Parts: sequence; structure tokens; C-alpha cells
Amino acid sequence: MKEFAVFWGCTIQTRFPFIEKSTRIVLESFKLPYRDIDGFTCCPERSLVNNIDHGAFVVTAARNVALVDELDYDLVSPCTGCVSNLATVKGELKANPREKAEVNKLLKEVGREFKGTAKLQHLVPFFHDTVGVNAIKQKIKKDFSGMRIGIHYGCHMVRPSHALRNDDPLEPKKFDTLISALGAQSLQFMTKMMCCGQGLDRIDEHDRALHFARIKLKELKSLGCDALVLCCPSCFLQFDNNQFLMEKEGEKFGIPVIYFTELLGLAMGYKPEELGLDLHRVDCTPFVKKWESLSARPPKEDAIDDGLNAPGDI
Repeated sequence: MKEFAVFWGCTIQTRFPFIEKSTRIVLESFKLPYRDIDGFTCCPERSLVNNIDHGAFVVTAARNVALVDELDYDLVSPCTGCVSNLATVKGELKANPREKAEVNKLLKEVGREFKGTAKLQHLVPFFHDTVGVNAIKQKIKKDFSGMRIGIHYGCHMVRPSHALRNDDPLEPKKFDTLISALGAQSLQFMTKMMCCGQGLDRIDEHDRALHFARIKLKELKSLGCDALVLCCPSCFLQFDNNQFLMEKEGEKFGIPVIYFTELLGLAMGYKPEELGLDLHRVDCTPFVKKWESLSARPPKEDAIDDGLNAPGDI
């Protein structure tokens, strides 16, 4: 497997260090050749920087991609927004040689050159496509059979589809496949592909942001969902932090919000506190207790081999 740099983005390391920890634990457990490199900046964030100065948005993203280009690394990020922004700019520059030349003229002043050779992947498609479902199954020590999981793709894991090209943008399947590989039921529900609404908080529309979160949380609660699993720090902020704020005002949803690498880490045998589940705003204890209770049940005699011992495909 080719070496790759992890692009952490701004939010994970500053606000959710436990997400960084669970991601590092999982990457190291799979012995994946990830690297931390110096020089990354904000991706930059699309809704703020791009709306103010598109040129600054493009040059900043191009410079980040140039850092991995020159090292001949690929790039993997646990932030959907970061990958979406970087891939958008990469596609724009590769399609427009004149703009690419203008950007490289500016980058030359800081000793960089955008080539666009690095492969850019979000963590979920990376685990599905590059690590592989069979390799994941080999690592499972205790699966999530009997657990009902709602997954949230978010806006940027699969969009813009022309730049990312990693799943069907309208009916994506790869995240569902990974959750099913961990033994859980991936719920199908009306608001599955609905935006989390967290961007509204950035333009001082907090009540509307809560409204977006409320719609999905109500549906998941009505379906008896055990947890909402996602892989975007902005979405985590929306469904964990803002759900906590709503519960302080008397709305009780009780939907634990779990990052993909935390769920995978649990299945691999790591303890909840090792992965940082005790640092979430919404209590994850009911999820963990139910999972441990189900796991303690003796296996059925007529259980069918589900391929957990299949060879990996890294």
C-alpha cells in the first residue's frame, strides 16, 4: 500500500482530540503506512473562505495538495469537508490549465508546485476500497449483531461526485457496507441523506441549525436507533453538541453519536474510554451496555459462518 498523509483539518485536533486518538489507534492497528507531515493549513473551509475570495480558496487548497504531491504520498482525511474541498480544487485546476498556471505562479513564490497527482480519499471510502471489508472482518473481536445503527453520510462524503467519484451521490452504499461488516443493522430511513444543518450555526442561525438536527433525531428515535454513526467533525458537532443543548432544554432524544473509527475500534477490542467515548456530550453508556449484553449471549447453534475468517485484501 502506498504511503499516505493524514489531513486532520482544523476541527478534529482543536475540538475533538478523541476522534484523532481513535483514528490513530485504528490506523496503527491495521499497520497502515500513514504519515504526519508539516505545513498543512485549513483546507480551506468552503462556505466562509470561498464565498469571500475564491482565489484565496483555490490557492490555499492547491498548496495543501502540493505538499503531498512533492512527497509522492496520497492523502486520507477523517473530515469529509476537507476532502471535498481539496478534491473540488484539484478537479478545477486539472480541468483549467490557465488557472493552474496562475496558481503555480503564486505557489512558486513559496517553493511549491501543484501537480494534482496525489489521490485524495475520505476515511470511509478508504477503508472500504483500499483496506477492504475482508481485512476489517479479520480484525473484529466482538461484532455489533443485534444493534440498530443509523448512519449519516453528510453532504461532503460523496459530493461533489464529479470530483470525488467514490460512491453513488444519491444512493451511496459503502458506509452501509462497512457497518454491516461490523455485524450491525444499517437502518434505512427518510432523512438519511439530509444535511445535518451545522453550517447554519456559522451564519448565526442557531435555531434553524437545531431544527435540522431535530428532524433526523426524532426519526431515529422513532425507529429505535441505538446510535448515530458518522465520520465528519462538523456533523459530530451538530448531532452530539447540539443534541446535548436540546436535551438541556428538555428535549430527550438519547441518540448516542459515535465516530466511525470509534465504532471500528470497539469491534476490534478497544475499551470505550481508550477511544474517548466518555468525552462525548451525549451519553454513550446505554449503547455500550446494550452491546455488551447482546455480546454476552451464547451463539445460536444454527448460526451460519459470516465470513469473519476470510483473508484480508489490503
